[in-house]
Amino acid sequence: MRTQSLNGQWRFRRSDGESWFDGEVPGGVYTDLLNDGVIPDPFVADNELDVQWVGTTDWVYRRTVDVDERLLDHERVVLRCDGLDTVATVLINGRVVGESVNMHVGNEFDAGAALEPGENEVTVRFRSPVEHGRERAAEYPHEVPSIRYPVDQPGRAFVRKAQCHYGWDWGPCLPTSGIYRDISLVGYSEPRIRYAKTEQDHSGEGIDLTVTVGVDAPTAGTYDLAVEVAETDVTESVALDAGEQEVELVVPVDEGAVVLWWPNGYGDQPLYDLSVSLGEHTHTDRIGFREVDLVVEPDEAGTSFYFEVNGEPVYAKGANTIPTAPLYGDVTAERYEHLIRSAADANMNMLRVWGGGYYEGERFYDLCDEYGLLVWQDFMFSCSLHPADDAFLDTVEEEVRYQVRRLATHPSIAVWCANNENEEALENWYGDHERHESHREDYRALYEETVEPACREEDPSRAYWPGSPSSGPGELEPYVFEKGDIHYWDVWHRGQPFEDYYTTEPRFVSEFGYQSFPSLDSLRTVLDPGDFNPTSPMMEHHQRNPGGNATILRRMADYFRIPFDFGDFVYVSQLLQAEAMSTAIEYWRRRKPTTMGALYWQLNDLWPVASWSSIEYDGKWKAQQYAARRQFAPVLLSFHPEFEGRDGVDNAQAEDPGDADWGDVTAQTLWITSDETRSLTGTVDLDVVTFDGELVREESVAVDIDAHESTALTTIERAGLPEDVAPSEVMVRAAFDGPSESYPSTAFFADYKRLALPETDLAVEIDGSDVTIGADRAALFVELDPGALPGAFADNYVHLVPGEERTLSFEAYDDRREALVETHLADELSVRHLRETY
Repeated sequence: MRTQSLNGQWRFRRSDGESWFDGEVPGGVYTDLLNDGVIPDPFVADNELDVQWVGTTDWVYRRTVDVDERLLDHERVVLRCDGLDTVATVLINGRVVGESVNMHVGNEFDAGAALEPGENEVTVRFRSPVEHGRERAAEYPHEVPSIRYPVDQPGRAFVRKAQCHYGWDWGPCLPTSGIYRDISLVGYSEPRIRYAKTEQDHSGEGIDLTVTVGVDAPTAGTYDLAVEVAETDVTESVALDAGEQEVELVVPVDEGAVVLWWPNGYGDQPLYDLSVSLGEHTHTDRIGFREVDLVVEPDEAGTSFYFEVNGEPVYAKGANTIPTAPLYGDVTAERYEHLIRSAADANMNMLRVWGGGYYEGERFYDLCDEYGLLVWQDFMFSCSLHPADDAFLDTVEEEVRYQVRRLATHPSIAVWCANNENEEALENWYGDHERHESHREDYRALYEETVEPACREEDPSRAYWPGSPSSGPGELEPYVFEKGDIHYWDVWHRGQPFEDYYTTEPRFVSEFGYQSFPSLDSLRTVLDPGDFNPTSPMMEHHQRNPGGNATILRRMADYFRIPFDFGDFVYVSQLLQAEAMSTAIEYWRRRKPTTMGALYWQLNDLWPVASWSSIEYDGKWKAQQYAARRQFAPVLLSFHPEFEGRDGVDNAQAEDPGDADWGDVTAQTLWITSDETRSLTGTVDLDVVTFDGELVREESVAVDIDAHESTALTTIERAGLPEDVAPSEVMVRAAFDGPSESYPSTAFFADYKRLALPETDLAVEIDGSDVTIGADRAALFVELDPGALPGAFADNYVHLVPGEERTLSFEAYDDRREALVETHLADELSVRHLRETY
């Protein structure tokens, strides 16, 4: 077999243009136009609006390739295209060899008859995805509605392309085209392995590993199929017909030869080399041995919904991911590494690959395997209804089979999910549409008759879930708390106070979130300082949720004092986001085992923008990313407040945000929640102290709890405070002393804006990568800002009790910058706390 890569420099132009420009493959037209100076950076200011013509234009890419005659001597020669985005016609020497209308499939086109020894011209013509979608929509017999966004392009429901390329409520509208993954010529005369899937059976004394091999054989014959893994070799003779087919081999693996793979926080992630040989061709991969089940069973609270790995129940802790970048030139291994490592370092064990983008590159899933992050994998459908004509269903089936075959070997993949919020769109958003029954028929044809059977046939070993949110197969009830997964958005989209989370009783929450602004470091890359105002036109352009900045301002006024300095405003907006997420996550973790998952929206950004992310586009951690490390710690200490409602309003039943009046906090109950798989003993030290340092109460609570237990430990009553101590002047601090990772927890009896915080100066000392901070009086949300240095502190945005001193180490994520940490921190570190913002 011979392979010749066609990656590298190509030429491209408008299909109706004359000037050719340099392009890079893999890549996309926006990246190439930007690199060639044809368009301005679409991230900067509102340049995005000036480059909308790119997505409505047809493009042509071409290159000349010198083909060795030895490649052409093979029985079969194919042009392998791992990713064409999206509506593409492929030609060799002017002869059409293939077409594609789906960016989510890999294509192999017969090329032997079109190629010649020596120079050949390979051309890919890209039809505008926007115009293609318009045409398809006009041809369809009825309207297919989709959510629209402030800056967007129409027709996305009809094109198998990343839906967020057309604009979203956190992303720009940049419907790109191009050869976005590897492209190569492959010649072979012997059977070639196109993919290998594995399925594990742990029910016997050992592990039966079934290896299913997708083969393309130019000619029929008998060949040796050999599999080597974990000190086990098995060879079997197989008879192949000419053409594409699957062969299967069961490999008995001794349990003593392997160590099980576990999610982050539950154990290690050993990976084993898998070698599959067929004749002269060898395919290699890495696998992990584990059992993953989605447990959906009736119980006292309704129907359970949780993941079980190797027999242990796993509380799913993590976030949703969106594509790492809209411009393919920015989708790099370094971005993937930073993102996945950041998730693991924040004690996450699951990421949901959201269904409005694209299936990520191989390195993303490799890193999830290595760091122990389970993957909830959506199929790429989001916030829309879709057509269900034969051509559309055929390409969707091809997509499902291709992606499941590509990804099924990864131990991190935990569940396949049909779509994001399309069941909700069908039943709730567009339920009163005049063609509702037609939409239901299309929905069933697409998901129940196409996606589901194709997925189950390709991978019967994993759970398939009919949508997110969903109550389960055949239900079409996407918003039921007692079963399935839910998306809970009342706090952000309906303006409910954070305390509204306490009224919910979900089984698994796969989406919820609250927005914040990115750092000044990030904003400076796209805006002028004159635009640094939350309601400036340019700042609002970098906010795609209508009214989003006003929502942040209104809610900030409820909980915090509004800063006058814009840098402080950004800082407090991130505190606001972290407080919203802490309220929800800590409460839902206290509810285990009834609630067994919290995946917040969203982990990452794909441009500098005010959004729900906890990691900025440039990689900097927001306050919520640090808070996530505490929220998701293996042992969580958290306080649950009790309220004295006013005006006789039942907050749990309040219909409108303005109706809920939670009143004063009358008590704080301390809980401990363990995700440990063993029993846990230790001590919790609890102090009630004034902001000036007077110790009001001191208590030590013995801890002796079972594996996975969540229980209340003690309650601090506001009425129990001394008469001369105001509730606005005290803080309650609890810390666990025991054999597991945990973080101190702090509670108050008033909102932050009502606290009588003292002015205090922080003592800061830098020693290499260690920063020691101390305060004589209370200091809340102490922020250590390392500027643009990529990495993270061991903790950040911390509360200091009077007289406390903490040393926090900074770890650089870029090995090349490790040596610069000490100098960088000394020159650029800035420190602030909440009282300094007003």
